[in-house]
Amino acid sequence: MTTCPQPSLLPGVELPDADTLTGPQLQGWHCALCERRLFADQLLGTVGWTCGGTTEVVELWVCRPLCEKAADTA
Repeated sequence: MTTCPQPSLLPGVELPDADTLTGPQLQGWHCALCERRLFADQLLGTVGWTCGGTTEVVELWVCRPLCEKAADTA
């Protein structure tokens, strides 16, 4: 189960469901939207991610400039 402690920091871009993200996306190595390796990034927001009864607040990072996937979530 995931929760969103705050809305997206980028207007018009929705936070993805943390349960659908890969390890590298949750750790901020890959874009939370398009899964590409991040070289220039920006904070999208935070989500609560639960695994094994433990909930962690995870920062989600996205491409800078925004990837095409960001337009698909608006």
